[in-house]
Amino acid sequence: MQVSNRKYLWSLSTVVLSVIFLASFFMPTFALAETSEVLEITGDGISNPVTLNLAELNAMKQYEHVYSTINTWPSKRWYMAKGVNLRELLALAGIKDDAKQIKLISNDGYDVSLTVKELLEDKRYYFPGLKDNHPTDGSVPGSSEGAVQVEPILALVSAEGRDNPDDMNDRDALLLVMGQRAVTEQTNNLFLKYVSRIEVLTTAPEKWDSPKANIPSGTVVPVGTEITLSNKSNNEDKIYYTTDGSTPTVNSPMFNWSASRWWPLRDDVEGVNQPIEVEKDTVIKMKTIGPGKEDSEVVTFTFTADLTGKAVDPTKVPGGPPTGVTLDRSTIDRPVGSTFKLEANVAPFNATDQDVSWSSSDTSVATVDNHGLVTVVGPGTAIITVTTVVGNHIATSVVNGPDEGENILDELTTVGFQNEQTPETPVEPSVLEVEQPELEEGVKPDVDITSSDRMLETPDELLVTEGRGQYLAEKDDLVNEFTTDAALEQPSSQAWEVTQISADTVPLPLQETQNLMDVYAAGTFLFLLLLGAGKRYVEYAKER
Repeated sequence: MQVSNRKYLWSLSTVVLSVIFLASFFMPTFALAETSEVLEITGDGISNPVTLNLAELNAMKQYEHVYSTINTWPSKRWYMAKGVNLRELLALAGIKDDAKQIKLISNDGYDVSLTVKELLEDKRYYFPGLKDNHPTDGSVPGSSEGAVQVEPILALVSAEGRDNPDDMNDRDALLLVMGQRAVTEQTNNLFLKYVSRIEVLTTAPEKWDSPKANIPSGTVVPVGTEITLSNKSNNEDKIYYTTDGSTPTVNSPMFNWSASRWWPLRDDVEGVNQPIEVEKDTVIKMKTIGPGKEDSEVVTFTFTADLTGKAVDPTKVPGGPPTGVTLDRSTIDRPVGSTFKLEANVAPFNATDQDVSWSSSDTSVATVDNHGLVTVVGPGTAIITVTTVVGNHIATSVVNGPDEGENILDELTTVGFQNEQTPETPVEPSVLEVEQPELEEGVKPDVDITSSDRMLETPDELLVTEGRGQYLAEKDDLVNEFTTDAALEQPSSQAWEVTQISADTVPLPLQETQNLMDVYAAGTFLFLLLLGAGKRYVEYAKER
């Protein structure tokens, strides 16, 4: 029996060693498999759909340049990139005059949507003075002097955090790389890698929702009151504002420098997204600007500074129980599989209890999570209801309602809330909720922890300074004659990431009657296990 077990263990160890050798031998093949080998350009916004392989893309005229960029942490960095001019690719596919949107999709399903205006019509620049005033902190504006106009490209080779062409490799090809419209614009989160398909659409893009202030417009406030601005996501949807009466643009001051996805990981959010302090009568004009949608409408908030000392900061005074609730949309019209986030506004704005619950009248049509994220899951009409926990105040929104939606709303409201009962709240998790990884003390994350983990966005170590330096130069001050000769800064430190690879293991039983086929079965199991771990390792290596 002992001899039999020894033979078994010897055979098993031989198989394991063979599998490890084969896995290590074929590991480069796994890495290469992720690279985009074919690019398709399709959609109703082009007249000549094309498919190009890597050899054909390499044979096209190559555009090479260093790019300045900022991510949503925010931190600054260079990007060295070489590839095919996106404008020329779209011309090859016969982009139509009425094209409105461009959607780039990676070979593993992640995507970035941009408007034709922001990607092809608006001028984009490389700012050699990006790191002026602070080398890494993206909330401290650099200098816009010496700006050089650059083209958006699909990079075949690139180097993150570098400005030396010798550092480029094809690890992230095909990689979307684009310039900045302003020296503070955050574009790094849009650098989508492994692009395999481009869809050009004639559908008009939606508008971003307008931002709001934490205190109602027209309020008399004490001198020194701090005004904070917000919008639905506070991520890619950036708030630009002015206090001098002018209309805000992408060159105006930004409020939400750090995206909300990072807030749980930093303890200095208010030091980065600094409130606006009221020292005198103040007029704040603001708008939301972000990728893939048109700018929001400009909204104006006015605040009167009380010089008598009698006014009280309304944010520090309890407003009592809720008196009502409203939703930002009364109707939602979306195809099956799409999502939309509803925003509930409890009145008064400083109510002592802002908690609400969400429910759907028909979860086979639409579901809603506890953050107001609506997911359309099937055909039909549903009513999304938000209810204040205190007071049971209700607001509703119709999902994909027919023309007689108002009658359906009345009917469902009557049926659904008899005896002051509300439909059961779905407990499905939000697709926007991401479990935050536990990090060692002092460690900064370097990968965007949203679904856009195929976009190269890596925050550097940064120190938030008290002063933000001199702000932006006017757009008219940008150079009229562009040159590609620009002084390049030394490469920044390499970004890194901590990734955990784990696998559940199942013990292999040793039986006295074990035959050779069981040995091979065990070897096959281990091979598949190592194959999965190998792929996970490749993912780890790519994100570093």
